[in-house]
Amino acid sequence: MQTHRQIVLFVCAAALGFVALEYPREPDGVVDATQFSIAFFATLLTGEAVIFALTFSAASSWPSLRAIDSHIAFREWVLIGWFAALFTACGLLGNNGVSATYGALLFLLANIFGIFSFIQLFGLASVGGRNRLLRRTLAGALAQQGVDRAAHHKLRNDPVISSYLGALSQAAASNDPTAIRHLVDQLVEAEVPTAATERTIALHIDILHRLTRASLVSGADPIQVSTCANTLVDSVIRHCRSLRAPAPPLGALSRYLAWLANTALLMSVRGVASNRAARELVALSTDARLRILRSVDPDPKSATAQDELGTLLSDPLQALLWSSDFAEFHGAHQASALYGTYEILTGTKFMGNYWDGDSILTQLRAALFDETEAVSNAAADTGRAVFSNVAEYDHFWALASVTALATLRDARLPHPPELIRPEFTPDHQLLGAYVRTFATHRYFTTASQAREALLSLVSRTNPPNSPSAEIHNARGGHTYGVPAPYVEPHQRPAAMILAIACRLAPLTVDDDDTELRAFLRALPAAALNAAARLAVRILPGAAGESEPVDTITAGLSVLTLVGRHTREGP
Repeated sequence: MQTHRQIVLFVCAAALGFVALEYPREPDGVVDATQFSIAFFATLLTGEAVIFALTFSAASSWPSLRAIDSHIAFREWVLIGWFAALFTACGLLGNNGVSATYGALLFLLANIFGIFSFIQLFGLASVGGRNRLLRRTLAGALAQQGVDRAAHHKLRNDPVISSYLGALSQAAASNDPTAIRHLVDQLVEAEVPTAATERTIALHIDILHRLTRASLVSGADPIQVSTCANTLVDSVIRHCRSLRAPAPPLGALSRYLAWLANTALLMSVRGVASNRAARELVALSTDARLRILRSVDPDPKSATAQDELGTLLSDPLQALLWSSDFAEFHGAHQASALYGTYEILTGTKFMGNYWDGDSILTQLRAALFDETEAVSNAAADTGRAVFSNVAEYDHFWALASVTALATLRDARLPHPPELIRPEFTPDHQLLGAYVRTFATHRYFTTASQAREALLSLVSRTNPPNSPSAEIHNARGGHTYGVPAPYVEPHQRPAAMILAIACRLAPLTVDDDDTELRAFLRALPAAALNAAARLAVRILPGAAGESEPVDTITAGLSVLTLVGRHTREGP
């Protein structure tokens, strides 16, 4: 736009030069015309100065003077006036009619351009006008280097993005809800090219983190923060629809929201954050994760908008990546995510209920690889092709359970009643249901087989075309600014032991724990103690035992709570 204006201005100035050459005027006529032009030029300049002084703060970097100048063409306007004065003065002093006439004509052009500049600046005097300018400025900055896959790591190095983040941080620190609302809307409503979508999502998550941190630490209004955060989450989901591989950013957002709820709980219990702020952010986390779940599930139980029908993740590999991220940090609805994954991989719905102890992963294994129960359709064939064989299926879900168990909430923390939300409760049965979704995936039955499975988890390198390797490549090192980045399963040896142990643990109070204890006793002391410490942190009942084997066994007894109401009857 700015370049187009400059070209038009140059063409007009050149055309006026030919007019001055053909029709030079006498000095007296030039002086009379110039007096009126200068008076009008001065009036416009004074009007712009008044509007600018009343509208913009000298301390504000958003919008920047560069952005305002680009919008109102102030420099071009003043430059025309300077050339007009120069040619007029030289013509009058040198008695050159062509130069003087050209200067007078340039003054006319400057006044016409000045009207345009005045109208543009007057438009910025309103909030809507400034927001339109800032949306375009922000979209332009996000579009730069948008094709760079690592560009979202460089957001803060961009001067425009840096100014925007500074303005948002200032608004959050001063608890200015109106300014926060406008700044969030500028980002959400910015129209960016598809190549810049990932960079835009990274900025969304960065802003989301800044606002929630301000609510927990700086006392920003949690209701306003929650409203803006919901807007940001919906915008990320909308942007993900334009991506060929939406699972990495959607998984990063899901992981962040789960981490946020746990952080809010922890800071509230420790007295760092107010209960009001923690309550709003926990509600934000649970509700936002449910909206993400609806956008992924091909056939959700309910939908609040047309966009929630269908799935964002039609590719099975994308569904696996997202479901493993969604299960981290003990987030709300994490077991429900497997229902949508099941349908994407098999083309059929899972009709069981994990609350009753039904095993989604076992049924999925049978639907893909069992000789008698395997589903035969296009979706199931694609799902089977992703895993190649049942061994890869077992290995993938074992790794997924490692990260899920390692990031479970600290069971020793008290859970204030005001922070209880659906699927975010201290209920031991809910925790048992989450753990049981992985524990019922039993691809071995003896302690000896369990040791072999553990050895495979610890030492095996993922083949190039395996789902674990493909997902690692799909992530591509992207963190999207999430403060809790993804950690590879091989960096969590204690969780690996628990992931194997839970698959040997009793599922009912009558089941035998001999194989579980035999597996645990054969472990090296250091590894067993590390697993016991993790069990004490994440499993209720584990802290009451002194021996590591008893600690883990007692902690995993939480699995027996699931489905007890159906086994025992009313």
